[in-house]
Amino acid sequence: MVCNGSKPAKSDEGEDDVTVFQRDFATEPLRIARGEGVYLIDEDGNRHLDAMGSAGVVGIGHGRTEIAAALAAAGDTVTFVYNVGFSSPWQERLAASLLSIAPAGMGSVYFSSGGSEANETAIKLARQYHLERGEPRRHKIVSRWQSYHGVTLATLSVSGRTSWRQPFDPYLLPVVHIAPPYDYRCAYCAGDGGCSLACADELEKAILLEGPETVSAFFAEPIIGTTCSGVVPHANYYKRIREICDRYGVLFVADEVLTGYGRTGRPFAIQEWGVKPDMITAGKAIASGYAPLGATLISEEITDFFRTGKRRFVHGFTFSGHPGSCFVGQKVFEIMTRENLFERPATIGAHLFERLAALEQRHACIGQVRGRGLFAGIEFVADRASRRPFDETERFTARLAAGMRARGVIINPGVPGANFGKGGDHIQISPPFVISEAEVDQIVEALDDTLTAMS
Repeated sequence: MVCNGSKPAKSDEGEDDVTVFQRDFATEPLRIARGEGVYLIDEDGNRHLDAMGSAGVVGIGHGRTEIAAALAAAGDTVTFVYNVGFSSPWQERLAASLLSIAPAGMGSVYFSSGGSEANETAIKLARQYHLERGEPRRHKIVSRWQSYHGVTLATLSVSGRTSWRQPFDPYLLPVVHIAPPYDYRCAYCAGDGGCSLACADELEKAILLEGPETVSAFFAEPIIGTTCSGVVPHANYYKRIREICDRYGVLFVADEVLTGYGRTGRPFAIQEWGVKPDMITAGKAIASGYAPLGATLISEEITDFFRTGKRRFVHGFTFSGHPGSCFVGQKVFEIMTRENLFERPATIGAHLFERLAALEQRHACIGQVRGRGLFAGIEFVADRASRRPFDETERFTARLAAGMRARGVIINPGVPGANFGKGGDHIQISPPFVISEAEVDQIVEALDDTLTAMS
């Protein structure tokens, strides 16, 4: 069956492709032939505006042929080496580039192939750091509900995405979860006239209940990602988090896989709050989809502890520091710097949020518009006054996404469960950083038309 007007993927010989194990066999994937700026172009020549930035990955835009040309020109200087006992100039250059835009006090970078691996690295490094410092009982992780930190069993354990956790519950590690800074549905602050930071103080309670001597690290997305798109905490939230972590010797890991690298109009989203994490994880936009790449930025304190003690980190992936991926990452960094793309999402994002605010006034089903830069989340409700979500059987955002795709704009429905596992419809708008105001208008107009047709 053909879904949303797309055709079954075909092999080079023209037969239906049965060789790929699809993520969802209930739908037929749209086969993309090439990209251009903010557009994906399918094999029939149809143009689709990529309002998702392909899951928040693409920053510099699709179809940047200069990257392939630079890689070809570099030739055999980009040679694979295994990162045990070997290095390459490309990972060293990219590490220096990342540190040049990171919060002050970050000291080194460990490369991997994506965000899940970056967070896995942070989990293991935090454990070994405490172990080597003579605190062997520190092994517990604290994170938040409505979070997402990766798809490996360890990072899924840290995640608070209930719908993805449930199938694998028997395999998951025990991780302590606390409430997110989700003001729209906050049980602590409902009716109290504003944020009390009780959700931040819940971290201290969790640490004390678990025993401070057993807690290793706290993981948080600076702005909540795809599980509850675009939730921005109170201005003092991360200051309080940093104080609590320092009080009890707990490491703070900022997961910037989605929100980092310019997405919010800053190199890293956590810079809005003036707080230095002990580790920052990154992925997605650091290679803009032109290569698989992730990174764990590590504080000077942790780096110096391992470096001066000549300690060995018991960890590693075959493709850690892959020269080709790091070469591409460096070229993306150069493009981002030259074209001012670390800052541009703040400017063009202001236009996006202005348009979305007007749309919120037109459609009562829009409960909240939130986010920063070119990372916008929109939550939809059946009743705005009570904030009651749509019943899951209505498949509100699935129908919304289908309607927008029919209008030439790609948007994916949010993961179910934004309302603490009891439904909750939301979408994420995270286009490439090169998007124009006219293309932003195209996204908003497609959303407006679709909501009007659904009402």
